[in-house]
Amino acid sequence: MSRVCPQCGSDKIRSGTLHAHDGVRHLLLHTPLRCRDCKHRFWVFNPFKPLLLLSAVAALVGVTAWLALDQHTTAQPAKTPASLPHVRAQQGDAEAQLLLGMRYAEGDGVIQNDKEAVRWFALAAKQGLAEAQYQYGLALLQGRGVVQDYKAAFSWIEKPAQRGYAKAQYSLGELYRYGTGTAIDKARAYLWFNLAAAQGVEAAAKARDSLVWQLKPEQITAMQEEARRMSHGTPVPVAPATAPATP
Repeated sequence: MSRVCPQCGSDKIRSGTLHAHDGVRHLLLHTPLRCRDCKHRFWVFNPFKPLLLLSAVAALVGVTAWLALDQHTTAQPAKTPASLPHVRAQQGDAEAQLLLGMRYAEGDGVIQNDKEAVRWFALAAKQGLAEAQYQYGLALLQGRGVVQDYKAAFSWIEKPAQRGYAKAQYSLGELYRYGTGTAIDKARAYLWFNLAAAQGVEAAAKARDSLVWQLKPEQITAMQEEARRMSHGTPVPVAPATAPATP
């Protein structure tokens, strides 16, 4: 680089300082100098700066490409067929069938479709999965994605309730309370509300207490005794039995 002042010709040159108003071209390609004699500030071309700039750009491009490749590689396992709920569900995995049913029911990652949800709930329910039996029973009860059928709904909800599934016990109590899919039986409603309440279902506790004044003392005593027996006994297993016929 030239070390002679272009204004006075002095060779007494020192490094200059950068200023905010200096142009980008100067900042990237030149080095500021100042004459010690006349104080003139000038620029000289610095061949090292373009090389540093190119190196920085190349490094940035390389890091960006590496990150993109790494993310693509990391994402690949999640897309392998064996991990997709559809594939596992079609292979007969009850848990995957339930998961797929919930996704279709809620529109989680798929287009919401009650009919598809019920289809997967039914498949998992027939394999004895308690939550699937409960969800299938609710769909039949509400006529959501399937023709409404109170008797079939009662049968499916009763299965997980007998196995100690708290949500199903509460729903079964409601069915007995209002005679949905079965005859009205306030005593049996009290029994199932009592069992669900013992597992922490607050709504079941309130429903149970609201029935006390509608029952005779001997009915309450009998249902409390049965609840104790059921809560300490072995849950009734629900085999993958044939489902109640639904339209």
